[in-house]
Formats: sequence, structure tokens, C-alpha cells
Amino acid sequence: MSTPGSPSSRFRELSKYINSLTNLLGVDFLAPKLEFNYRTWTTIFAIVNYTGFTVFTILNNGGDWKVGLKASLMTGGLFHGLGKFLTCLLKHQDMRRLVLYSQSIYEEYENRGDSYHRTLNSNIDRLLGIMKIIRNGYVFAFCLMELLPLAMLMYDGTRVTAMQYLIPGLPLENNYCYVVTYLIQTVTMLVQGVGFYSGDLFVFLGLTQILTFADMLQVKVKELNDALEQKAENRALVRVGASIEGAENRQRLLLDVIKWHQLFTDYCRAINALYYELIATQVLSMALAMMLSFCINLSSFHMPSAIFFVVSAYSMSIYCILGTILEFGYDQVYETICNVTWYELSGDQRKLFGFLLRESQYPHNIQILGVMSLSVRTALQIVKLIYSVSMMMMNRA
Repeated sequence: MSTPGSPSSRFRELSKYINSLTNLLGVDFLAPKLEFNYRTWTTIFAIVNYTGFTVFTILNNGGDWKVGLKASLMTGGLFHGLGKFLTCLLKHQDMRRLVLYSQSIYEEYENRGDSYHRTLNSNIDRLLGIMKIIRNGYVFAFCLMELLPLAMLMYDGTRVTAMQYLIPGLPLENNYCYVVTYLIQTVTMLVQGVGFYSGDLFVFLGLTQILTFADMLQVKVKELNDALEQKAENRALVRVGASIEGAENRQRLLLDVIKWHQLFTDYCRAINALYYELIATQVLSMALAMMLSFCINLSSFHMPSAIFFVVSAYSMSIYCILGTILEFGYDQVYETICNVTWYELSGDQRKLFGFLLRESQYPHNIQILGVMSLSVRTALQIVKLIYSVSMMMMNRA
């Protein structure tokens, strides 16, 4: 049994907290069986509602393509949120299985010594820090987008909306219609904000365990190296050719390192298969939103699209930054294996270690559509592409 404050209990509470957020949208990913309820249908209604009004605004642009472009501004956010929602619905069992598997690892290793206990706790602290950064960013963006229309209305009477769609039969020139439109868009943004935040959390909950397992591999290699160093010290105390005690323990520790690396590889493969489409949708949809925002502001400054450009760039960046951190984690795994005191291994053990070393040279990186790695380097390439395409579009216009 785990005790209060232990790594497994902290991980369990963290999972429940993330699940409580997704449950607000009608998706309980810790439940054995996913069931639709009124919150699920409310979320679906909000998505359909936003899609319908956006399409209406794009088609009824009065012959001004800029109006249609502004209305399509948040389609990137639509694809982003829809990708997360569909992932929860269609891959519910896989998500639940992965969380429970990580939970079992925490419960098993928290009692194996102080080193494992500290490693598991430090990784939970790291995840909490990431969650804080994501939460603060989304709260700031939501408040800014909500307060901007009110600020402009009080400043010079300009009537703008946070989201760029219009509702049929509710002209913004009418006070009552403007208030109703504002409230409807506020509800839509609340659903969107909670969906973005909770979606990012359950993805990051899975991705950050790659770093946890990498740190635990370091602990296991340290245990193996300690045993091998003890073997070197004992060699000086026995006659030449005599057997050195502890051979079974060294064999066990080496096999433990090999099995753990295989577990690490299998987990990376599983997490990539689970979130492959979602991560691609996240990055590419936010890139689309950035491109549309940039095009709008090239023609004339538009405050809502400028703010959404920052929000989109932030949302894409947190994934790419985490991807770069994960690449450092893969490098850490390789360097950790290279630091094994291999010359103290027996001949048969060196053969096993050779297979391990070769396998560690080909990590299963998180990929975007199987062609680009999830990293800051990819984000910079996307930004360059956005600038080039935006300038081309504006020159043709």
C-alpha cells in the first residue's frame, strides 16, 4: 500500500485531478467504460455550434475576403480541440491502460530504496512545474481575449468579439444581440480553454514518464556499476584465476538494466502510437492558426488575431519544447548505457551489453507525421514556412 505523500499516491492524485478536468467535458478516461452524459453532449454541441457559425460567417462575408479570413482564424483551434476530444473518445482504453501501467511502476519502485523514491518524486515535481506554466499561459490568454472586447467598447465604442464568427439574427449593432453573442462566445471559449488545458495535461502526463523511466535507468546503471567496482576491488584480494563472489548479483543487475531499457523502448513506442495523430494535429493546427493570424495583420492591424497569434504560438511551442527535452532524455539514456563499466563484465555479459548498446543508438523519437521530430528545431522550420506562405498569399492578393 502506498502512503500519503508517496510518489504513487501523488501520481494517483495527479491523474485524478487531470481526469476531473476532462470529466467536465464529459470524458472520464479513468473509468473502465466510457459513457456519454449531458456534459459529453454539451461539448459536442459547443463544437458543432462553433463550426456552424464559423462556416456561416465565412460564406456570408459580403464579398470581402478579409472578413472570411478573419472568421476562419480559429479553425486551427477547432482542429486542435477536436483532435483532443476524438482522441479521448476513440482511444479511451489505451489512455487508461497507460496511466494504470505508470501507476503500477510507481507503486513497485517507490519501496526499492531512497534513490528510486527521490527519482519518482523529482519527476512528479517536474510535471507539476510544467502544469503550472501551461495553466498560467492559458489563463492569461483567456482573460486577455475576454477583456479585450470590453476594453475597446468602453474606450471608443468599437464592438468586436473575441471569436470572429457571427450568429444569424444577432447583429452586433444591437445592444441586446451584442451581449448575447458575447455570452455565447464566452461559453464556447470556456469549453475550448478547459479542453486545451486538460488535453495538454493528459498528453504531458504520458510524455513526461519517458523522462521518469530515463532517470530510473540511471539508478539501475549506478547499481550495476557499484557491483562491478566492488568486483574490481575484490579481485585484488584473491589469487589470480580464482572466482570472485557476487557473480549472480552482477548478472541479475545487468539483466535488470537490459529489461528496463526494453521497457523504456516499448513505452516510447506505445506513447508514440497513442498520441501520434494528436501531436501532429496539435502542432499543424496551431501553425495554421498562426499563418492565418499573420496574413490578417499583414493587411491591417487586427487586435483579436494578433492575440490569437500569440496564443497559437504558445500552444505549439510548449509541445516542441517538451519534444526537445525528450530528445535530451534519449541522449541521457544512451550516455547512461555508455557509462556502464563494461570491461568488468564477463565475455557472455559483454555480448548482451553489445546488443543493449546497439539498441540504445536508435531511440523511438516522437514524430510529427513520421517525417519531423517534435522539437524546437521543427518549430523554427514551421515558422519560416508560415512566413514564406503568408508573404506569397499576400503578394497574390
